[in-house]
Amino acid sequence: MVLGALFCLSGFWALNAFRLNINASSSMPDNAYLMWTWPKLVWRGAVIAALPPHAYADRFEGLYFTKRVLGMPGDRISHVDGAVCVAGTCHPPVMRGDAPFASPLPEGEIPPGMYAAFGTSPDSLDSRYETVGLFSRDRIVAVGFGTNLVPNWKDLKAWADGQDY
Repeated sequence: MVLGALFCLSGFWALNAFRLNINASSSMPDNAYLMWTWPKLVWRGAVIAALPPHAYADRFEGLYFTKRVLGMPGDRISHVDGAVCVAGTCHPPVMRGDAPFASPLPEGEIPPGMYAAFGTSPDSLDSRYETVGLFSRDRIVAVGFGTNLVPNWKDLKAWADGQDY
């Protein structure tokens, strides 16, 4: 009876809290992300889905920023040769001509409840830029990890386009 109750409770939790986010950009390496909305335990290396930063809210309405957390509260953000560095990893800005695409994230300590999160492509729109900034815990919608057990979205689209309905 206890096992049955645990099975039902875990099933209800999974149906309520789990989601599969398909990756539609090249800023992260995995095809999809298995994520949950509760509990939102954030760890270094976790993938987060967050509401778009205020500066980009109109442009990305209805979408989430999906990035990997590399900077935790208390970590130090520094600049080395124009790159934003946190936890031993540096992220150079995208250059437009002789200038960076946008101002870098300011140096300092990451405050409680905030996280520095980055994509893996060199042109990712992420915490390296002041306009994106740090991701606050209250703007994080889900936490999880990447998986390639799901085909790439382009393969799924090609398959769907070839189907007769």
